[in-house]
Amino acid sequence: MTAGDRPAQVLIAGGGIAALELLLALRVLAGPHVAITLLTAQAEFAPRAMTVAEPFERGGAQTYEWSQIARDQDARLVLDALVAVDAAERSVVTQGGRRLRYDILAIATGARRIEPFAGALTFGTRTDVAADLRGLVADVLARDAASVAFALPFPSSWPLPLYELAMLTAHELREHGCDAAVRIVTPEEHPLGLFGPAARDAVGPTLDALGIELILCAQPREVVAGGLRLDDGEIIAAEHVVTLATIAARPVPGLPLDRAGFVPVDLHGRVAGEPAIYAAGEVTSFPLRQGGLAAQQADAVAEAIAATCAAGDDPLPFRPVLRGRLLTSGAPLYLQSRASGQSLASARALWSPPGKVAGRYLAPYLATARPPRLGAAPLSERVAAVAGTADGEHDAVTLALALAHAEARCGNAARAQQALDAAQALDPESTRSSGSSKRSESPPTPSAPPHSTAVKGK
Repeated sequence: MTAGDRPAQVLIAGGGIAALELLLALRVLAGPHVAITLLTAQAEFAPRAMTVAEPFERGGAQTYEWSQIARDQDARLVLDALVAVDAAERSVVTQGGRRLRYDILAIATGARRIEPFAGALTFGTRTDVAADLRGLVADVLARDAASVAFALPFPSSWPLPLYELAMLTAHELREHGCDAAVRIVTPEEHPLGLFGPAARDAVGPTLDALGIELILCAQPREVVAGGLRLDDGEIIAAEHVVTLATIAARPVPGLPLDRAGFVPVDLHGRVAGEPAIYAAGEVTSFPLRQGGLAAQQADAVAEAIAATCAAGDDPLPFRPVLRGRLLTSGAPLYLQSRASGQSLASARALWSPPGKVAGRYLAPYLATARPPRLGAAPLSERVAAVAGTADGEHDAVTLALALAHAEARCGNAARAQQALDAAQALDPESTRSSGSSKRSESPPTPSAPPHSTAVKGK
């Protein structure tokens, strides 16, 4: 409780996965010790994770009314957009001219999505992309010979949607007797490299069965006449190029920002130099942006706030666990990995409930029509974690540094530097001891290895 035994006034700004997970987690961890206001410009919560299935009539994304969620969680809902933060006055200004005060502010306002390559069909930037993908399939089927390249923009892009789109497209074409070339062009050294060897071994047979050509260690640069140009000048033939949106900052005036416009946070989500402000999700500088990770960041923020307001246990830091439910031409494949080296792939669910977005509180909340009593049944692991060589408290730093190295290997110096900056903000002491965090240093830029081609099913 704050002075006078009144609940702490917690303001959550945002309307995505991190905002919902934070709201749910705070209700479980801090209960009556916090009075929560949710500020969002969206009337509905609409997770994107299932939108990859819509063009292929395999389901789609559900939407949820924020008004109902706020009532469930005893939160005040303000439908408006955040414009600026006044940290000195502990207040925010909204687009509608409101000034909302807070004791603790949690920023989860997300980021912008932009097209990485002009001329490509970009998944994640428009609401009509499903119709565009259906048109792409129809065009390929109408031609005697055609090819489609699915290009991963950068090593730190979340890769699952691209592989899902490629596999579902290839399956659709093969079902119509079309053997058009389908290629995945990726800067990864292995397919789904973020998930380790288990994913590589599990996804290979599916790519093989669908006749998908996998071009590894290849950094896409631009769409040109006849195909996709790589950073080494080679042209990958393609009548159509499909890619994923890249994440760009949506800067919040009044907050500290890194050189790319994102909010630097530590392992507990605390914003640098602002003891009453936290942030989680895509708005932060953490270089890998995905719904499950945003939820895990929100959990770390909720634990830190609960420890302050409700005299709870020592808060646990953000320790990323990568989880992905990969949609394939058949049954989904469940993938999981940790910085400790654990790599898992299974046709059976590795977590419960087995939602596409594996939020600790969000997944069980959205799994049933009637909201459950969350404290009794959060997300649970079906496979125990194993010990590895990485220090558990620095798993987030380990991942950020690995992504910095991957971007540098591909010649993406600015993105590599941003990842290094994020690692330093997460834990300055650990990165300083590793010798990798000085802002004055440029990231290593070793020459990228020549890309390799694995032809599947040809």
